[in-house]
Amino acid sequence: MARIRASLLASAVLGTALALHAQQPAKPAAATPAAQAPAGSTHAVVRGETLWSLAKQFLGDAYLWPEIYRLNTAVIEDPHWIYPGEVLRLPAGVAVARAPATAAGTPVPAYDPGNATIFDPRRYKQARRERAGTTLMASHYAVRSGQYLAAPFIWAVGGPAGAGRVISSATSQIVTPSHAERSHQSQEPLFVRLPVGAKRANGERFMTYELGPVLGAQGQVVIVTGVVELRNDTGTGDARVVIVNQFASIIEGQGLTQVDSLVPRRDVMPSVLDNGMRTTLAWMQGDPVIPQIGSYLVLSSGAKDGLVSGDQVTLFASLGKGEAGEQRAPEVAAVAQVMRVTPFGASAIILNRTQANVVVGMPGRITAKMP
Repeated sequence: MARIRASLLASAVLGTALALHAQQPAKPAAATPAAQAPAGSTHAVVRGETLWSLAKQFLGDAYLWPEIYRLNTAVIEDPHWIYPGEVLRLPAGVAVARAPATAAGTPVPAYDPGNATIFDPRRYKQARRERAGTTLMASHYAVRSGQYLAAPFIWAVGGPAGAGRVISSATSQIVTPSHAERSHQSQEPLFVRLPVGAKRANGERFMTYELGPVLGAQGQVVIVTGVVELRNDTGTGDARVVIVNQFASIIEGQGLTQVDSLVPRRDVMPSVLDNGMRTTLAWMQGDPVIPQIGSYLVLSSGAKDGLVSGDQVTLFASLGKGEAGEQRAPEVAAVAQVMRVTPFGASAIILNRTQANVVVGMPGRITAKMP
């Protein structure tokens, strides 16, 4: 135990001595034939130098590099990077080094600002500006086509009239699967019956869907399960398609209808709208306990109310009543962006959620409108 105490005491004394040494500028290296510089001396950075090496050269201790950095924060944006040609102030009383020389003994050429290298400060600062001005995952479109394709929509009870149907897989089966196991996979070929009036030509695309709940007098939810494309179709008998997008299980008996294509509007974004139209959250896909960003929902308003794809709606959560029985002001619960719009209603996707209690029946208001 005595040895351990002695060891700890020695370590503490040594640590104190090192800390005191780090706080005092070291004497210039004897090998540097330079005069003592008065306050305000400077040094022009050459290629290969770092604050670490300059502290070692001028202060005798590389760990004192912050002493140089503190004097040059107007020049050095990041202490990890200094660049040829930058003129740095040095602490008072340090030795001024002679100009560096090449192996042949000739002085290193002066920094040429027109000679760009990977250490060119102009290139570095330009890259920083570009990174600072870039928003990750930024899009030129208010509505992303993939999110639009996967969005449910509201239609008349029974779904689209004249719809086609998924018949079966177009691959041979060693074992006949049960209905519960008959979920098809991406890129799997299928036999289908095309919708009434559909163009039968290779390359044509259609949506597969299943019917969701009926929302009273509003209509019925149509849940899109995937997108298929006519490929290697002979033009006779059952049509042959391939699954190109899959959003949920695609099984035999699901409906088939024309793809509802989004007409993109590049760089057209919704503008803030004051006192916009009121609406209501009518349904949420998957019936989540706590909806997440990216969850789909259905609104009670639709095309007849002036909604278009890209509009944004803010949903408000009730916070109950106060101790005196007064109704508390509702709080913003989520912001959603309108996707598919029909005469029966509109679907939307949650962009942001700030309250957990996002529930069917809660009120909303259109807070941003597409031009």
